[in-house]
Amino acid sequence: MFKKIIFFFVFLNTICFSLSAQTGRKFSEIDPLDKMPILEQTPKNILTGFAPNPQRGEEFRKFLAASVKIGVSNASGSGTIVYYDKEKNLAYVATCGHLWSPGVMSATEGQKRKLKCRIIVWYHNDKKLDAPKTYPADVVFYSYVDGQDTALVTFSPDWIPDYFPIAPTTYEYRKGQKAHSLGCDAGSEVAHYEIEIIGIFGADLVTFRNSPRPGRSGGGLMDDNGWYIGTCWGTQYRDGTGKGFFTPLKAIHSFWKKQEPYAFLLNQDLKMNAAKKLPILDKNNTQGSYEPDYILLPFSI
Repeated sequence: MFKKIIFFFVFLNTICFSLSAQTGRKFSEIDPLDKMPILEQTPKNILTGFAPNPQRGEEFRKFLAASVKIGVSNASGSGTIVYYDKEKNLAYVATCGHLWSPGVMSATEGQKRKLKCRIIVWYHNDKKLDAPKTYPADVVFYSYVDGQDTALVTFSPDWIPDYFPIAPTTYEYRKGQKAHSLGCDAGSEVAHYEIEIIGIFGADLVTFRNSPRPGRSGGGLMDDNGWYIGTCWGTQYRDGTGKGFFTPLKAIHSFWKKQEPYAFLLNQDLKMNAAKKLPILDKNNTQGSYEPDYILLPFSI
């Protein structure tokens, strides 16, 4: 037993050293749950802030509904549905690349490697499920290199999911801006965390308050308007009391636009998506339940 414990810690140290060498960053540790990089040891006897506060109330359901847990080999992370193709019945999930091996897997390579994972959900849009449901999923592509930690996963849902489209590169982050960080801290049920944006530093989008803890890797960052604006990749302190680190839109666009035929995911119309979510009131007939495409919308030009 003692030998197994020693081997486990040696293994983690080896991973940490390997990832630091691959990414050019120095990490205090790499958590085994989702391989989340933890930049620093939590200071002792220093008040760094309050622990993250998970929120799962109905007022956060629109964010929770598009957020998922991603299961990989003996580990798990988080993700967000950023598009749904009704004709193909395919949901597209943005997440981080460090759930897999350091390096890059293009969409072309992904077709050959056929990596698999699992999507776990707690919601079908506004409906909270009695128990979480699991779906088989495909890893389309990923990037796990310094400043470009991003990935795409797809699965076939048995409902028509709401989603948060990826914001354009013209999107401006504002210092002090409040945003919504979603994910499965410690591998638990997905939760909402309100964070505050500090700004872009180097290749990273840096935030404060309710910072990520292991398990939130790959979780999405969304704004009040309905845009997907970043991907969680790391945290300053293990307990989430320090700063949070996210892959910004510039890095996501830079890698995704090279992955044909998936570049279209970067050009979704927020207004069109929002229009599909408007409630339909039938004043002439008995009120029913209507799919998002019940009323046809014009194509944007």
